[in-house]
Amino acid sequence: MALASTSYNAPVQCSRRCALQYNVAALRQHKAIHGARPARPGAAAFESVSLDDLLPTKLELLKKVACLNRGAIASSNDKYEVSSFVEVMEDAAGPLVQLDAVQGKWELLYSSVEPFRSSPFFWTFQEGLMQNREVAAQIFAFTDSIPGAHVGAAYQTISFDTAKLISEVDLEVFPGVRGTVVTTSMVIQELPRSLAVTVQNTRVANSNLLPFVDSVTVPVQEIMEAVRGPGSTRVAVEITYLDSDLRISRTRPDNEIFIYRRV
Repeated sequence: MALASTSYNAPVQCSRRCALQYNVAALRQHKAIHGARPARPGAAAFESVSLDDLLPTKLELLKKVACLNRGAIASSNDKYEVSSFVEVMEDAAGPLVQLDAVQGKWELLYSSVEPFRSSPFFWTFQEGLMQNREVAAQIFAFTDSIPGAHVGAAYQTISFDTAKLISEVDLEVFPGVRGTVVTTSMVIQELPRSLAVTVQNTRVANSNLLPFVDSVTVPVQEIMEAVRGPGSTRVAVEITYLDSDLRISRTRPDNEIFIYRRV
């Protein structure tokens, strides 16, 4: 029965992705023949196929991720569909015009991995274990399977004026035990479309069980560089799609997907 299900679903999935890619190719051909419409000032940070032309795909993507609890309950088929929409959006996007448009506050809508891994703290942690990916995967799986653990809202606030990326992830570790993991990082632009993020410190805020921990800040950069050397908390994240209210990012080298909406 499982084999029959797989053989039935695969052509359908492929057909949908191919159809989406064909539509984008057709839009590009039409644009080349008839000329591009004037861009709306500030409408997008990428030179790309018109946002109006991409709107149906964007709406399908948003509709799909809306019921996946930031990706926490996504099945393999769900992840495939989201990936299909994302790849079409990325393919339609041209070279990045200005990274300044990424500034502001963003809320996580979807993650292709455990949602708590949208925090740069975990990007750094994973980077440190790149020589042993199996260990990293086992640790993340254990963290995700802690009884009663629940990831709530996750936000990123980016400012190039202060060179800061503030990550906030709401966590409930056991029923009734809540807090927000706040990670502060230095962020700089790396043209054409990447951000270099250096994790500096992390803390737990708004704890309802141990209020005193709010005043405790862990100097992540200092600790990790003492063990692994200078620059060991520096990671790169690529902005693969960006418009006025939607951002798609990928971490390297694992190519995981993170989708955000502007708050």
